[in-house]
Amino acid sequence: MDVLQVLVFCALFGAAAGDSQANDASNDSRSMSRWEIAPEVSWYRYEEPGVMTNTGVLYGVAGAYTRFLDPKFLRLEGGLSVGEVEYDGSLLDGTPYTSGGNRDLLANIRILGGRLWQTGTWDTQLYLGLAYRYLNDDSTQDWAGYNRHSNYFYVPLGLKGYHDLADHWQLGLGGEVDILLIGVQISDMGDGSSPVTNTQWPGLGARASVEFRRKMGKVDFAAAPFLQYWWVDESSISEDGWYEPTNNTLQYGLSFIFRF
Repeated sequence: MDVLQVLVFCALFGAAAGDSQANDASNDSRSMSRWEIAPEVSWYRYEEPGVMTNTGVLYGVAGAYTRFLDPKFLRLEGGLSVGEVEYDGSLLDGTPYTSGGNRDLLANIRILGGRLWQTGTWDTQLYLGLAYRYLNDDSTQDWAGYNRHSNYFYVPLGLKGYHDLADHWQLGLGGEVDILLIGVQISDMGDGSSPVTNTQWPGLGARASVEFRRKMGKVDFAAAPFLQYWWVDESSISEDGWYEPTNNTLQYGLSFIFRF
């Protein structure tokens, strides 16, 4: 997965550099295209209350392309994180059990549309979109583990504001609500049987972020702490009696954003 992260980073960096050169003639950041590359690190916890938890550190990179057509904008985002998590729960017979070294991969793809306006000294962005979140939790290195694929299709609705500070610094604040349209859980139990598929709904997520941005001409840099939370209700019951319990996910971390 480290190689895949490098390839994603290089591809987005190359596209960003090309787009930045194409827009050098424009001085209006609200009527041009911008790219962002954001390496990040985060702490992650998935919990089924009273049943189990997965906790660990994820390392990743995110990329975004924004096309400004003042007063509107269109934005495409993508991100990939990987890491190892520790399972703390029980076996099917109720015996307490823990295991480490389980591999997690978390990916997001989002398309957003919004509007810009000025509120006092703040540049404000309101946006709405469609998004897909994928989580692969692979614990097959453990004798009791299996491979689980979690799919969320959701609608993000958010608000961001940017305020210019002294000496080319800028403060950004963001908040978002994520409305789950449908969750699809596919569990490959590794026993030769067909994968178990469950659907989950309703669900709700929330995200908050802060940006401390240094504006430096063609390239801006920002350090951005963020917090992401998901709550999803109990799933449907499969034909063979399997179901996904009510669960919640907490992720918080730090992004280092380079904007071209």
